[in-house]
Amino acid sequence: MNIQHFRIHDDDDDRSSGGSRLRWDTASKMSPDGTSIITNSDDNILRTFLLPDDLLDGPSIHDLQPEAEFDIGDPIYATAISPLYDRYDLDTTRLLYSPRDLPIRISNPLAGQEVVASYPLIHPTTEKYITPHSLAFCTQRNSFVAGSDSLISTFDLERAHDGPYNSTATIPSKRKKQKGGGVGMKGIVSALSISCDGILAAGTFTRNIGLYDDEGRGKALAVFSVASDDEELTGKGVTQVLWSPCGQYLYVAERMSDVVQIYDIRMFRRYGYLKGRQAMTNQRMDIDLRYVSPANGYEIWAGGKDGFVRAWLSSDQTAAEGQEPSFEWPAHIGK
Repeated sequence: MNIQHFRIHDDDDDRSSGGSRLRWDTASKMSPDGTSIITNSDDNILRTFLLPDDLLDGPSIHDLQPEAEFDIGDPIYATAISPLYDRYDLDTTRLLYSPRDLPIRISNPLAGQEVVASYPLIHPTTEKYITPHSLAFCTQRNSFVAGSDSLISTFDLERAHDGPYNSTATIPSKRKKQKGGGVGMKGIVSALSISCDGILAAGTFTRNIGLYDDEGRGKALAVFSVASDDEELTGKGVTQVLWSPCGQYLYVAERMSDVVQIYDIRMFRRYGYLKGRQAMTNQRMDIDLRYVSPANGYEIWAGGKDGFVRAWLSSDQTAAEGQEPSFEWPAHIGK
């Protein structure tokens, strides 16, 4: 495996000269075409870094300067990169993000456009902006979904400045102390993912998963809790849901959890879990999927708070016991 390391800098990053400001990235995502890294930092600035063309042929350590910086001025709750992102086609390099107490926005970092379009999500009674905690581009239509408190909203990308054209309450009544009187799920929708079959998986900080037809516009197919009596399957809220390429399995990551739970959607039950993630923290620790080949399947990758990246082979994942990582390696320089 060819491992490359990156040191990312900006004009305000003066740690080497003894400056007092040391920022950290709260999230970083690679574009679908593998050419860009987009980061969200504690200083509320979105930065876009372009990877060098000779990435695999050059040195193993690369110093990167941002290609674009957008100072949002407010905390950013969620981001999503367009699945059509192509560095060499500026009409596709779109980033969706939700700043606090403002409309949802789309920017074009490589074209230098901080706001290409905005989409308000407004509470009907208070008339205040609702800030989504999760965002996802739809695959079958030119639209996107946003998850907020007991609500999934769908927006038309071509109708800038318009509110959602479809809203799905995850609970029939927020006043019910029980989850919808036994139906639905209550809580902030903190994670969204759409399968190859168009099923939207929505996870909440209250440790529930909802599955919805037609990319979130259809009926609820199932709602279940990821809580368990097993002491190894602890967690304090879903932070990410991730589909297998076949759409049969759903991977669920939580904060304060060292495992990734696996659910078989055909039977709506837990299939197994991946352990040894080293993610006992309240911070979001993302997981990702790397497709290998039809014969070898795919790998689930996860970063740990110890600076290591771990991977689990799909061929090793069994329902009997928690699966230990298939391999791991230090991701930080100096490890």
